[in-house]
Amino acid sequence: MSRYVYAIVRCLPEPRTGEFMNVGAIAGDPVTGDWSVRQLSAFDRVRRFAGTSAMQVATNFLLRVDAEIDRNRSDLEEGGDPLTEAWLRQMHHDHRNIVQLSPPAPILAESAEQALDLIFSQLIIDPVAERQPRPVGKHLLVSRLREAYRSAAIADYLVRPRAEVLVGERVRSIVDFAIANGTAVQLTQAWSFRRAQIDNLSTEVKAWGYALERLRSGESARVIDANDQISEISEGVDLQVVVVPPETAEQRNAFEEAQQVFSNLRADVHSLEDVQTVADRAVDLVSRLRA
Repeated sequence: MSRYVYAIVRCLPEPRTGEFMNVGAIAGDPVTGDWSVRQLSAFDRVRRFAGTSAMQVATNFLLRVDAEIDRNRSDLEEGGDPLTEAWLRQMHHDHRNIVQLSPPAPILAESAEQALDLIFSQLIIDPVAERQPRPVGKHLLVSRLREAYRSAAIADYLVRPRAEVLVGERVRSIVDFAIANGTAVQLTQAWSFRRAQIDNLSTEVKAWGYALERLRSGESARVIDANDQISEISEGVDLQVVVVPPETAEQRNAFEEAQQVFSNLRADVHSLEDVQTVADRAVDLVSRLRA
């Protein structure tokens, strides 16, 4: 488990009276950037307690936080910095009116969503939300991979996030991480099969797999990182895939199709709990590269 921090979001229709209702929570890991926000499902309860106007203020605040977390997830995939505990403390300090946040506090959890599950089960009773399956975005996988590479003491200059793989002259694809320095020794891709929108996932996996299949067949290929540094890729390059497994029937169908692609590419497939194995494999490959 990792150390997360959280704050409960409260709605105070009349701040002078001090009466409030817990309407949501924000939780995250400032090290990996795994943040999430959740609001009370039964917002009719908030409307009856606070009135429509105050409820809308609280809803808009939670939506703004959600949008900021989404932007940061995109930044992380491009090598940006995670949201910090200071970001949460600043919101606690700045919001003193209809919307207020409890002081940030630590909590041990495996993910931001698990932290929110604990918070909602103990501090914000929301039976409707507890019955709904929780989507897990790929940002969590990417964050954990980045953390695993760092904990394995792989030098930052060897870890190339969001690298472009160019096969032949025209076939292009993006991999979440390439371990490379003139030669690529490992390519790693993260896929969540528990995300909210599953419609295009099979197409995305097949498009990615097409480029890697041509690489495996022996076509010349190279990795181009964000700084335009080029590393050659051999057809036998180590290929790792980390997945969040499916829950619903639709998600399982997409996963079954993807498993065929992974098998054809001779990729090693790991769960989130096994992510350190990917980094340990990279350590061995990097040592051979240096030798």
